[in-house]
Amino acid sequence: MLVNTLRKFVVSICAVVAVVVALGFVSVSYLLWGSLPVMDGNMKMAGLSAAARVEFDSFGIPRIQAHSREEAFRILGFVTARDRLFQMDLLRRKMAGRLAEILGSEVLASDRWHRTMGFTGVSSAILVSLPDDQRKILESYSEGVNRAMADLDVLPFEFLMLGYSPEPWQAEDSVLSVLAMYTTLAWQGDTERATTVMRAALPEKVLDFFLPRTDAYTEAVLSGKALQTAALLLPAGELAQVLRDKSLASERSDLIGDGMPKRGSNAWVVAPSKTAGKRALLANDMHLELAVPNVWYRAELHYGDTHIAGLTLPGVPLVVSGSNQRIAWGFTASGADVSDLILLNVDTQNPAEYRIPGGSLRFGERIETIRIRGEADESLVVQTTKWGPVLSEPLLGKPVAVRWTALDPMATNLDYLNLDRTVSVQDALPVLNKAGGPPLDAFVADAQGNIAWTMTGGIPQRFGTDGLYAYSSVGGEPMWRNYISPEALPREVNPPSGFLISANQRRVGSDYPYAIGQYNWRGYRAYQIAERLRELQDATEGDLLALQLDTRAGFYRYYQNLALEVLETEEYQSRTDITELRRHLRAWNGQAELDSLGLGLLVEFREELMEAILAPYFSRCRELDPKFAYFWNYSDVPLQRLLDAKLPELLPGAEKYPDRNAFISDILRRSAKKLMKRYQVNDLEELTWGRINEAQIRHPLSAAVPWFSYFLDMPKNALPGCDECPRSFFREGGSSARLVVAPGHDEKGILHMPAGQSGHPLSPHYRDQHQRWVQGSPTPLGAGPTQHRHRLSFEPGAASQQEAQRP
Repeated sequence: MLVNTLRKFVVSICAVVAVVVALGFVSVSYLLWGSLPVMDGNMKMAGLSAAARVEFDSFGIPRIQAHSREEAFRILGFVTARDRLFQMDLLRRKMAGRLAEILGSEVLASDRWHRTMGFTGVSSAILVSLPDDQRKILESYSEGVNRAMADLDVLPFEFLMLGYSPEPWQAEDSVLSVLAMYTTLAWQGDTERATTVMRAALPEKVLDFFLPRTDAYTEAVLSGKALQTAALLLPAGELAQVLRDKSLASERSDLIGDGMPKRGSNAWVVAPSKTAGKRALLANDMHLELAVPNVWYRAELHYGDTHIAGLTLPGVPLVVSGSNQRIAWGFTASGADVSDLILLNVDTQNPAEYRIPGGSLRFGERIETIRIRGEADESLVVQTTKWGPVLSEPLLGKPVAVRWTALDPMATNLDYLNLDRTVSVQDALPVLNKAGGPPLDAFVADAQGNIAWTMTGGIPQRFGTDGLYAYSSVGGEPMWRNYISPEALPREVNPPSGFLISANQRRVGSDYPYAIGQYNWRGYRAYQIAERLRELQDATEGDLLALQLDTRAGFYRYYQNLALEVLETEEYQSRTDITELRRHLRAWNGQAELDSLGLGLLVEFREELMEAILAPYFSRCRELDPKFAYFWNYSDVPLQRLLDAKLPELLPGAEKYPDRNAFISDILRRSAKKLMKRYQVNDLEELTWGRINEAQIRHPLSAAVPWFSYFLDMPKNALPGCDECPRSFFREGGSSARLVVAPGHDEKGILHMPAGQSGHPLSPHYRDQHQRWVQGSPTPLGAGPTQHRHRLSFEPGAASQQEAQRP
């Protein structure tokens, strides 16, 4: 009887659990499916003067047809918010320093930094300073976003998970989204901290040795001449003395970084003399940290006689890179230095003041209240100066203020909007030169066959200094006094070579009157692309896409030759423990393809050489700043100079070995062991590049719900390419889109990107573009055929109460 009672009890419990689970499943399904946007229908929309419509192609890319530019961007705001609302909200929260409100104290450091910068106040000041037509575009876009939010029956799942609702979108939020690109592309304060510490710790000749301003690849591209070894003075005596004085801090393993964060791009324009059909061609692939959804949102807009297609930034009414059928344009990060750190001398008699030449000024002050989920609010006191805010961390024992173009309201505008009606290169150059925003290399081609490069964004006018080190508030080196005038920015039009290129290398020569900056990438990518462009004849869109997908990685040949030079000496020929290493390195085919052997070891070998050889030189820097790390994009220049000198006294740790070969071979063996342990293999032959270079493109919330990450993240594809390949990719960073187009022949244009249009994991457009990006397969620049696809129609007028109602 007891058994039967228990059995009935268990059955009853199971029935209740089944009902609860079923109800839970139904509720979750409703919440997930209910937040998918309606793709077909008719509705009224305020702010329209005439009917408008959106047709979606098979990838969910919208083709917007509206009466005016303002109305087209109103519709763009509507469709973008339906697909990317959480992404847009997360970005504005990050820039406003309001992430802790929804994510808790783990993101406080980010909030404090953004609050210190005061981007919210800056965005408001920028909005006030904009011309009326640009401000109206922002307001119209915002109204479109808010209409999309009002139409949602259920909020996207991210809001439900985090338990909050988004606030109405404001025009200032779009400006914050623009300012976000400054933080991605143009913040060099951390590098300037490091260089300033180096100047305090190292002799001048040693400092110059470790901070070269160029490399051989950059010079070859800039001059158009053959590749030559970069000349770099070797101050052997001073270097040896620094090593003799090194401290235990040199034993740290985190003293060396490898260049700047992932930010940059490839872009080039090719003249008709080198193309099929005698057309000018533009190619642009922008390299950023990759996430889900993708940073870009694809769109095609038609209004008046304007037809424009390309990449938009969610939150911003702007086609960042694309074509209007008469001109095409694209960008890369220029590396220009647009920020300065100022070491403040506090008045000893009055700590509320800081000294300037000829006197003192009183610190300003603002209080930022940071709300923290589940905890008490935090009050952050931010001191301000005539140059900008005081950062939270001192530098060399002194408070430090920042001057940055991102914080100057006059340095940002939306003049790029005017590219939509521009018909020629000659007309585009003034538009680009006057445009405000992060400093960029801009490329443009027109339907008449002209090509050009110039610079854009507010760039400081510096005389006699390159701004590489922090300045003193009481004098010393002068900071910038103004911006380079638009007319004085460098430009190049229709060069004899038939092409112009940027892969983030330095493009401005020593003959330019102003010091532009020092934060350029190594020149290998640009050199590789330039060599291929010289060879090209009768090039098509497909040829330029193939170059964007080029996986040649000759940058690492030096390290292969160095290793084999040692392993193939008579001493090592007979050693059986070296045989596998030698065979593995000989097998490298010079590329970063999935089946390439040896490249993973060479990448690891280079990093180990950096740590072993360079780190001890910076022990004094670590004593002055516990967080110091050396990262400089041309770090291979001093590293290779030290290796080629073959002076034992300049190779730290070499005294433990009988000779230089033993030192290098030990680093190589250590590299192989680390690599095999990391990837859990027993044989180097298992370490193809595909095993190592696996994509990790994640949704921002997938780490919090790892059981759901399979549905949120992109597949962990093994991908060709590397940091130094034209096809730039390594784990979580690489090409966020690839664009190729000949203006006037836009129907042949190519544009693809990772992930998809939608940020909703149940949408068919969440990941439907991803495999084409992985495979390098072309998709059309604009929206494809829309017959039998989805369509939204809009009529002028206020939304009905039912349409506008929000739960």
